[in-house]
Amino acid sequence: MISLISTAFLVVFILILVSLHFLKRELDPKWRMISEYEIGKHGWLMRIAFVSWGLSVMFLMIHLASNASTFNMIVTIWLAIIAIANFGAGAFITDPITNISKSVQNTLHTICGAIVILTFPIISTIVAVTISGKVRHELIPFLILATSLTWVGQIGFFASSWISQKLDPSAGRVGPTIYLGWPNRIMVLFYASWICTISWMI
Repeated sequence: MISLISTAFLVVFILILVSLHFLKRELDPKWRMISEYEIGKHGWLMRIAFVSWGLSVMFLMIHLASNASTFNMIVTIWLAIIAIANFGAGAFITDPITNISKSVQNTLHTICGAIVILTFPIISTIVAVTISGKVRHELIPFLILATSLTWVGQIGFFASSWISQKLDPSAGRVGPTIYLGWPNRIMVLFYASWICTISWMI
């Protein structure tokens, strides 16, 4: 039941994110981050999406913690921090990435986002190792794949910025030729697929 709730919130997050690509067509997904959907009209939907993602992580944490064979204090605390960071990403609205003067809200949003982006593959690996001996043998390849994709997503996201800057040294940190957008979305999708995979393995 708890795994179903976690998956349901994850589906809400993905459905909202997909819908915002049609509702906010002014944001080019090639170089605009998903956080920017929080800005302006329909921004409340992205804030709900972040909260839904956080609730999905929280229910996954409860699911793992309630099972004696998969309980791990480090995992529990770490997943709780990631859930709270997602709540923070929804509570603190980002500024446009082209805005040089950053607000306090943007700084708090950035910190919350950094916690999720930077630490998710680490905790996914810890969870995978923790539960690897408790899942059915035939599910191990899916566990390895889902966990590996979190690293692929993160590395691809940061690599996209580096490659874009190499291709256009005059572009600066962000801009229409710094293709962060789709890698950002793919990374989030890989993170979400890991949550779904783990939820249904235990």
